[in-house]
Amino acid sequence: MYRHSKLAMNQVKTFKNICKNTKELCSVKVPFLLCILSLFFFSNPSVADDQEATLDFLNKHFANNIPSPQRLWLNKDKQNEITTQINPSQLKLSYRYWHDGNKSVWILDEIGKERDITTGIVIENNNIQNVEVLVYRESRGGQVQNSRFTQQYNQKNQQSNFSKEIDSISGSTLSVYALNKQVSLALLLNQYRTDAN
Repeated sequence: MYRHSKLAMNQVKTFKNICKNTKELCSVKVPFLLCILSLFFFSNPSVADDQEATLDFLNKHFANNIPSPQRLWLNKDKQNEITTQINPSQLKLSYRYWHDGNKSVWILDEIGKERDITTGIVIENNNIQNVEVLVYRESRGGQVQNSRFTQQYNQKNQQSNFSKEIDSISGSTLSVYALNKQVSLALLLNQYRTDAN
């Protein structure tokens, strides 16, 4: 019995020390940490760069007259079809896009080897008009950002076989695979959009 009460006393002391340290942390260190964290989150250049890259891409393709974004919602059947045909790393319930006349623009993310690649895809009359890597976060395989590579997608459509029609890049296989998925997904989403109208 003595042993259990001694153990209980040690637990009470430990709890009191935790409370004391937490009180000190909250009074001095937490405001400082919050300031540091807020500087990181609110001035994070990668977030600002992502938004700026997206805005620049939209301005370029809509001649500085960007239409309001719209959202395409997917039911279970469409989600299953996307998973079966494309198998994206991140399947969403809805996708945002911009549309004007026969042109639609999709900004999509796909994981290359370890990190997201953000790509802008322009579709006009059901054909790819432009593919541009907006933000490349991987440490290797950045050759997919080169316009000579992305121009291979121009005028491709849903009947295209990207694994045969798009030249791969040595050392960038997973990045090429990610772009193929993004372009395939954009074409399929655009088909869903036109079918709904």
